[in-house]
Amino acid sequence: MIYVLLIAAIVIGDQIAKYFTVTNLPVGGSVTFIPGFMDFTHVRNTGAAFSLFSNGTWLLALLSAVMAVVVIFLLFKYKKQANSKLFNIAMAFIAGGAIGNLIDRIVQGYVTDMMQFSFVNFAVFNVADCFVTFGAVMLGIWVLWFWDRHKKTETKDGSTKEQG
Repeated sequence: MIYVLLIAAIVIGDQIAKYFTVTNLPVGGSVTFIPGFMDFTHVRNTGAAFSLFSNGTWLLALLSAVMAVVVIFLLFKYKKQANSKLFNIAMAFIAGGAIGNLIDRIVQGYVTDMMQFSFVNFAVFNVADCFVTFGAVMLGIWVLWFWDRHKKTETKDGSTKEQG
């Protein structure tokens, strides 16, 4: 239940940030948030990360929906087997971010991006993107350092069985 609430909080936070962006900045408009570090810049992104696959909104919406369903399925199927808060939080972050951007693609036909580093030339991104990225990094850490601990599960008679 806690992970459902975490996913919901991520989606709500993402949508609030996008709402404030849309209502306070014209498309292409920019305002300094932290001088020399980050600006808020209103961008409509019809593609994926770094505007890859521009104008592929419906394909990306389909992929986002499938990804969200798979991640949520994996979270609830393996949350007890993995017995890892890192795994569970990573999956919730990825699901929340995917759902946040999916809502934009379905409702608007594009994703609203608003955060831009001003000290480096980098893509404009949003709250959902941050959670997908953080979740993917956390999942990578879990797989690299903790996967082996969770590959064995106990059978009913107490013996261990290697998972494939």
